[in-house]
Amino acid sequence: MGQELNGPLRLVFLSSGGLLGDAVLQRLLSSEKFEIVGIVRSRRVMIRGAGFLRGAAAYFARCGILYTVYIWTITTFAEFVGLATGTGSITAKSKKLGIPILHTPDINTPEGLAFIQRLQPQLLISAHFDQPLRPPLCDRPGLAVLNIHPSPLPYSRGLEPVLYSMLLSGCFGTTVHRLVESIDGGAIMSTLSYHPTPSCSVFRVTHRLISEGADLLEKLSKEEILTGSGSPQIGASTYNSWPKPNQVRRLYFSGKQLFKLGDLAFFFRKP
Repeated sequence: MGQELNGPLRLVFLSSGGLLGDAVLQRLLSSEKFEIVGIVRSRRVMIRGAGFLRGAAAYFARCGILYTVYIWTITTFAEFVGLATGTGSITAKSKKLGIPILHTPDINTPEGLAFIQRLQPQLLISAHFDQPLRPPLCDRPGLAVLNIHPSPLPYSRGLEPVLYSMLLSGCFGTTVHRLVESIDGGAIMSTLSYHPTPSCSVFRVTHRLISEGADLLEKLSKEEILTGSGSPQIGASTYNSWPKPNQVRRLYFSGKQLFKLGDLAFFFRKP
């Protein structure tokens, strides 16, 4: 253990990219606690193996046009803009810094497992990553695997917790937890509550919470990250899947929005 704690922890970052993934990556890069030895960017579009067009059609059928455009804007479009501007893109940062990157619709394939094995990380960090992890990529002795989830677990497991909290007048917060096979079900390493202003968009609150989660991770000691048992999730849990068009309409009818014009400034923020 003593030898493992000498120097920065070797880390592979898992994300769908775009503005939310970039927010976490910036914080990890600025920390002396971590050495990012690889990045995995998800190319899954809702359905594993569906491809971009079929996946986009599935988004549209399930979630409607407003949500489909929103999720495309903060991920695919943000990555495209980032390649030109150098901001808002984990792909752009990987190229600039020479960090190996794997684009994959499924990290659990032999290709994904080989990528992780080759890099020999001590730690995987997942944030805004839309793929479940299966053993041997779940948290285990010899490989710490943590996830940043923008809700106070066990409340609002699953997808888009901020959107559902706005719809249901629920609670807001962020959690760093051990990543296990059950979705958002691992032991809690750190958590905090948050009270957004009513005028904030879903994106703005999610960006704030996922960034706060990266800060919580930074405050954990190396020993806590590698071997800390954390705290079990206590209380009733809730789970939400992809939002439906009527839920997105309800969000807008209540005076809230997924993304506001002012949020475009996040495309051009410098680290």
